[in-house]
Amino acid sequence: MLGHARLVLAWAFIAVQSGTALKTEVLRAAEVEDAFVALHVKLHSTVAGLREQFNNNNGELRQAPVLPLLGKFQHGLERLLSDTMYTKDRRAALAELRSADASVQRLISSYSTWEASRRSHSLSTDSGILLEVAKVATSLETQLSQMKKAFQARKYSNEKRLKALRILVSASATKSNKDALHREEKYINELSAKRSKQFTKIRSVLDAVNNKDSKLLFGFVRAVHDATVSKDLHAMAMQ
Repeated sequence: MLGHARLVLAWAFIAVQSGTALKTEVLRAAEVEDAFVALHVKLHSTVAGLREQFNNNNGELRQAPVLPLLGKFQHGLERLLSDTMYTKDRRAALAELRSADASVQRLISSYSTWEASRRSHSLSTDSGILLEVAKVATSLETQLSQMKKAFQARKYSNEKRLKALRILVSASATKSNKDALHREEKYINELSAKRSKQFTKIRSVLDAVNNKDSKLLFGFVRAVHDATVSKDLHAMAMQ
């Protein structure tokens, strides 16, 4: 009888421990979800703040030398938010969001301190800023390489078409054939000029990062900082 009572107590103890463990796991899952949502809203607000700056001041930022770097940074955040929005593994997604948030904080911490001191001292470019800007620049350089390869493939295809049209015009110089040749030549020239300008602008930014250009770094950090303090009404929809 005593042995049976001990067995019942043992099973009761195991049941209580299992229930407690399960409850703890549920609470932890709820905490992960809360942290996930909070960081999603926070980073979404930063993205929206950057968009707002691109559209304000008559689009002045869109003409600024730092634009390709800021655009790459924004797109990186947008992709992360999109990739993690509906993921089932919230813990892994939370780790990625925390990493992105830490990157943002490393970029803006010195600027925030400088602003809080009412700009009483010179703003220096610390190792955290250089590290994060270098990461964005590396990603941008990879993109530039891919863009150049895609352009060369497209240009090769267009030049083959242009050659065929020239042969056609040589054989039959009708208005229709000559007009088609003219359109193709104009298209290739305009595309080449556009891509050349785009590539030059990106390369200029990358060179400035490599040279630790203080003006460009300041413009980048300031834009990211201002984006983090910008009010984003759309982010409230996530809450």
